[in-house]
Amino acid sequence: MAFFMQDNLKEIGHFSRLHGYSGKLVISFIKEKSSILNKETTIWVEVSGIISPFRIQEIKELNKNKLVVSLLNVNKDKAEELKNKSVFVNPKDVDLGELKFDKNNIIGYDLFSQTEENLGKVSAVIKIKNNNLIQLYINGKEVLLPYNEKNILVLDHSKKQMKLDIPDGLIELYTGE
Repeated sequence: MAFFMQDNLKEIGHFSRLHGYSGKLVISFIKEKSSILNKETTIWVEVSGIISPFRIQEIKELNKNKLVVSLLNVNKDKAEELKNKSVFVNPKDVDLGELKFDKNNIIGYDLFSQTEENLGKVSAVIKIKNNNLIQLYINGKEVLLPYNEKNILVLDHSKKQMKLDIPDGLIELYTGE
């Protein structure tokens, strides 16, 4: 992969620690499933300011979101240098499944109510356990709307639009209209 292509890489986790004494490393995943990597996958790591490719020689699952990997031409000393470094993959090389279209990656999308009213653009997604919120501004006033699987009516990534089922009167509470 050429230097100018590094913007296409997706961070999937980091090397959290060494495993044993032979230069094996533990990859802790951010949110991806550890099953996205296999022996044929090339991973990318920033070393001395340069993103460098590494081939996986051996791979073993440690738990749900951690893998133990042995990398080609990486001994214990080199593995020590890689510890705490971010791990990237080229999305074309792995199947990220629904993670390609993360429902929380909607900042800048046009938000519509169930009555097709354009409310504005999504400013942020505030992640709270079991109660995610969408932040947007209507007439300069912050509005927070509940955002979960149940109230998403339409989520169109190609048009960068979404339609939500919004409880009656909720927007008026914020805007005073």
